[in-house]
This record gives sequence, C-alpha cells and structure tokens, in this order.
Amino acid sequence: MAGLLALGSGLWVAGISPAAHGEPAHRSESSPPSPPAVTAVPEAGPWWQPLPIAHTSFVPVRLVIEKLRIGAPIEVRGTDAHNVMEAPDRPSDVAWYRFTARPGSGSNAVFAGHRDFAKVGPAVFWKLGDLATGDLIDVVSPQQTEIRYRVSQVRSYPVGAMPMNDVLAADVGDEVTLITCAGRYTPDTGYDHRLVVRARRMA
Repeated sequence: MAGLLALGSGLWVAGISPAAHGEPAHRSESSPPSPPAVTAVPEAGPWWQPLPIAHTSFVPVRLVIEKLRIGAPIEVRGTDAHNVMEAPDRPSDVAWYRFTARPGSGSNAVFAGHRDFAKVGPAVFWKLGDLATGDLIDVVSPQQTEIRYRVSQVRSYPVGAMPMNDVLAADVGDEVTLITCAGRYTPDTGYDHRLVVRARRMA
C-alpha cells in the first residue's frame, strides 16, 4: 500500500487510501466487490436519534458523525505481518485498532477510514476535513448504547512529520482519534498528508 508512515512505537500506519477519483489503489483481485461508499440518508428531517449513554467501556460497532451524515460499521483491526496498521477492507467501514483503548475506558481510542477508494470514488471519510471544533462524534456499542465526543482539534500533517507517538498516546484522557489521508495525491506515493481529528468525551 502506498504512503507508509513509521511510528515511534515500531508500528507503521498505512496510507489509508492510496487512490483518488478512481485511480488505481492497492486491492487484492480476490477481494469481494466493494459496496457503495456511504449509505444514502434522507435530506430532510433527523436521521440519527441519540442512544442511551454507555457506562462501561466496549468494543465499538458503529461510528456516527451526524454533521457529515456518516453512520459507519466498524471493523476491528490490528497490524499485519509487516507491523503495518491494517486499513478497513471496505470503503464504507471504519477501522478501530485493538491495540488502542476501548471507548469509555478513559484513554485514546483510535480509528481510521478511507478518504476514497479505487473503482468507488469518495469513501467514508471523504469529508472528514469539514469537521470543526465543537462538532459531535458518537461511538456505538453492541448493546446500542453510545458515548458522545466533541471535536477538540483538526490537524493535517505531512506524512514525514506526523507525530504518531502523540496520535496514539494513551495518556490524553477519554478521547477518540480519527485518521484519514489528505493533501496532494500522486500515483507513486499516494497522499502526502494525514488528517487527524481529536475529540473528547462529553460529560
């Protein structure tokens, strides 16, 4: 996969989406056909009703960003044989990394999603850069409870200068971190930036 980035912990983070506007991306020929990137939702009226608040930590099953009309299934991911953070298999899904915190545990739960995807186009985090301080992110449990977070920071980093120790830090409080590609795309190297959104748990 294009655009690998070294982490201070000895991991590598994949260039979450190496293709823009239908340009070729890394994908196994045996992979199943990809579903549409984002499920359509009604343009009028509320489409997301808040769920009961979760009082314990959990393995997340869905990520909701109402401002962007995202309601994405979550894949539990780790690292591959080359110590690379695994990207989600599908353009419509978000990855939660099992080596980071569970939501609600008091630490940093890290997620990643594709910005775009070969033969599909815009993917789940296509508009992640539209988030601003104060916007809301909901993480849903298997029991259909949730934890709500408020965006505290949106930053774009050059690939070679991304502070992965800070991005994965476990001592930042009860937060979520969302990562996707950003910046300029080239076929040889992929995107040259990574977008990082941080959000803190609401009381």
